[in-house]
Formats: sequence, structure tokens, C-alpha cells
Amino acid sequence: MRAPRRRFDMSAVIELLLGVPTVLSSLLLITLVGRAVTPERPWLFPVVWLVSGVIVFLPATGKLLAALVHGMRGPTGTERAALEPLLGAACGAAGVDPGRYRLRIQNSKEINAMAVGGHVVGVSTAALQLPREQLEAVLAHEIGHHLAGHTKISLLRWWFELPARATVWLVIIIGLGIYLAGDKIGTTGAKVISFVLIVALGVAAVLVSPWVLLVPVIAPLLALASRKAELHADRVAAELGYRLVLLEVLQRWVKEGHDEQRARAGFKARMLASHPSCALRISKLRGERRRPPSRSLGA
Repeated sequence: MRAPRRRFDMSAVIELLLGVPTVLSSLLLITLVGRAVTPERPWLFPVVWLVSGVIVFLPATGKLLAALVHGMRGPTGTERAALEPLLGAACGAAGVDPGRYRLRIQNSKEINAMAVGGHVVGVSTAALQLPREQLEAVLAHEIGHHLAGHTKISLLRWWFELPARATVWLVIIIGLGIYLAGDKIGTTGAKVISFVLIVALGVAAVLVSPWVLLVPVIAPLLALASRKAELHADRVAAELGYRLVLLEVLQRWVKEGHDEQRARAGFKARMLASHPSCALRISKLRGERRRPPSRSLGA
């Protein structure tokens, strides 16, 4: 078994840094709540909130999010029998224990796979129809995400950003309610008052969560980091011997029109895309000249 490649790559570091402004806004909000609720111990709420981050590393958290966010379920006996040997082979190549990962299934007609949290490896029902060696290569790619810490960093950032993001959504909902109330009353005075209240609400939100001013910059940079993470996971799969087979999967997606759909989406959509084009991924994999040749994969 090879030494496991457990290292944070640059994309994970970039995502961690990009989350700092939002996390600081969340910390400010939690601190204000703590001072209001427990003025004699204002440090209590922030400390408890920071310690709560350990919840993202629990296996149960990944399974819960896989079910709630991605609609994933546990595999049937037949699905498990098909997937476990392939996961075991991919983990064996990486030098990690396959028992640390939890298999999940997403009912979907699109070929897809994903890593969630620190322990979940999920595939779509359509992906189960891939040839065994191609499905094994896809699983190796997802293991690459776990080994690089991509999923843990994403989940940790999401957890600590929740207070700030929830506050922004609350402000938007309240602002919409004020606007609808002023519009329903219909008088000029009511509309002016609603406008003033909305502006005041927006200013207060920016003062408490100044990160919203950085969204136009942070969003595309986070998308770029996500695309870099995909290329890194491809590289890990190539290092484990799956380069040629992973190329087959990507070429299959090209034939199915994935890149054509991406091209039609427009510049903004491509800038905010979480995955690079298949053409770029193929180019990067073909450029892995210093990597060992792909090993023969059993059916």
C-alpha cells in the first residue's frame, strides 16, 4: 500500500483564507448576541460557537448533510456489493483504510460523484452504470478530495459562515416585507418611509457583516479555488494509477455535451462554475508526463 497523500493543497488554503471575512462577521454577531444574553460572561457564546466547529468532523454530520443537501441515501445490498470492492481498491492504492468512508447513493440520471464532509463518498445511480474500471477511477478522484482536505475545509467554512449568511438573509426578508407593506399602502409617505427603513436596514447589515461588500470578489475566487480543487483531485487519481481510465470518463462526458452546455452558459456562469471544463481536465491529465503509467484495472 502506498503512503496516503494527506496534504492540504493550495486550493484548500485559498478557500480557507477567502472564508476569513465572513467568519469574522459571524464572530462579531455571536459576540454581540453573547453580550446581550450573558453580559457577565460575554466570552461564553463566542467560545462555545468556535468549539462547535468540531461537529463538522463527525461522520454523522457528513451523512446528514449528504441526505439533506444532496438527497443521498444509503446503498442497497446490490449497490454496496458493487461499490465496496472498487472503493477498497482505490483506497488500497492511496494507502488509506476504506472503512473510514461511508458510501451514499444519489438517485439521478446524470453521471455524478461527490465527496461530502470528511467521510462520505457518494455516486449517482447513473454512475453505477459505468464500466467497473471507470467507476473505480471516479471513486479515486473523490478520495483525492478527501485526502487533500477539500471537503473538510468547505464544510468548516460553511459552518462558521452560517451566522453571517443567516443574518443577511434575515435582512433581505425583512427588507422585502417592508417594501411590500409600503407598496400595499400605496401612499407616497408610506413608500418614502419604507425606502428609508430599507436603506437603514441595509446600512446596519453592512456594519455588522461587512463581508457582503466583498461578495463580488470572493464569489469568483471561491469558484476558482473549487476548480483548482477538481484538478488536484484528478492529479491524485493520476498518481494512484487511474490517469488513462479517468481520461476515458472525461472523454465520455465531452461526447455527452458537457462542455457545449458550459460554453452556452455565458462568461459569468463559467466564471462562477465550481468545475473546470472537461477539455481543461483532459489537457492537464495528458500533461502528467512525470507520472507513472496507469496500472491495469480489473473488471
